[in-house]
Amino acid sequence: MKIGFARLDITPRLGAEMPGAFNARHNTGVHDPLHVSAMVVDDGGECAAFLGVDALSIRHSAVSRAREIVARHCGRAIPVLAAASHTHAGGPTATCLGSTEDPEYTRLVSDRIAQAVVVAYRRRTPARLGVGVGHEETVAYNRRFWMKDGRQTTHPGKGNPDIVRVAGPIDPQVGVVGAWDLDGRCLGCLVNYTLHCTVMGGLEVSADYPYYLDRTLRAALGEECVTVFINGAYGDVTQVANTIQREREFGEKWSRRIGTILGGEALKVLAATEPQDEVRVRSAAAHIHLTPRAVSPEALAAAEALLATPGDWNTERWYARELVLLAEMNRQEPEVPAEVQVLVLGDTAIVATPGEVFCEFGLRLKQESPFAHTFVANTANGSIGYVPTPEAMGPQGGGYEPRLCRSSKLVPEAGDQLVATALRLLRS
Repeated sequence: MKIGFARLDITPRLGAEMPGAFNARHNTGVHDPLHVSAMVVDDGGECAAFLGVDALSIRHSAVSRAREIVARHCGRAIPVLAAASHTHAGGPTATCLGSTEDPEYTRLVSDRIAQAVVVAYRRRTPARLGVGVGHEETVAYNRRFWMKDGRQTTHPGKGNPDIVRVAGPIDPQVGVVGAWDLDGRCLGCLVNYTLHCTVMGGLEVSADYPYYLDRTLRAALGEECVTVFINGAYGDVTQVANTIQREREFGEKWSRRIGTILGGEALKVLAATEPQDEVRVRSAAAHIHLTPRAVSPEALAAAEALLATPGDWNTERWYARELVLLAEMNRQEPEVPAEVQVLVLGDTAIVATPGEVFCEFGLRLKQESPFAHTFVANTANGSIGYVPTPEAMGPQGGGYEPRLCRSSKLVPEAGDQLVATALRLLRS
């Protein structure tokens, strides 16, 4: 088999928007550059491309365009999985809350996705591939809690005396796919972990903790080693330990700490992996349509009334604006298209969904998958917003993720639909 890697820069210009907050933010510089990183695996018959994109999200249309470019330049249709890491310190690829997408930058990212695949394809070299899993449970925490009032909420605050118990799981699995040339040199690896990229903070561009993960691996394996980071079902998983009384886990210190710990665990997995000379590549995909939640006439009227009154742009005003925009979006798009993709390397499957899926769904996929290893890629090949569990959206639900807006617009059944589609593809 042959494997190739590539890494291309997608650092935005100075002053570009940084999506991922209520208010519009503009970067003031670069802490670390952003990249598109690609791994292409060719078994001599079938071929597949895996990409990690340092971005909050990426449109499905941008990935589709990149796939068309790849097919023209490589002379074959290659299944491409492009997963945004969901860094909140990235470039303007998304329109949500107070952020506005820059179509020119999105086109640049689309071009770089295509170019990274083409470069990695042309760099294919005889290689061996190995898969392993590690375990890391000290850096990730579920951010949703049951409270004394009988409801769930998000980030209730450190040491909040009204916390009863955590409302959801984490996924401690560190999934690693490594590639070595025939001389034993590590060409690169894919690393899969489940944790929101909300650690760095500030106004400088950053890939967040995956930057330090990559630095750790390159320090041990060589500067030419390429890391493709794929985030898991991170919808309700964060770095904040709400039940531990210590400083808030934000900033460069914590980003370095988390990335270095994950990098160290990935190195342990790579060191213990037995690479194989032949690994079969397979792929499957399905395009489904999900139902958005309706904005009630009463909620819409209240939102329009609030926006008609003067006032500062607080949280309620932003959500009122979201309801008005979502009502119009639903009129134009009564169904939400979503691509579910499965790429298989031997006895390992990577399942890609375009949402910020809650961790429970990812764990269910892994438990019910027929493959020895199953990794989950979130915000992959598009973006459909949060996909909470039905319980989180029920009468006792609440908190940030389920609140109706353009980035959380799907019906409670959407997560089960995605899982069912993925399992059908896996079993096929």
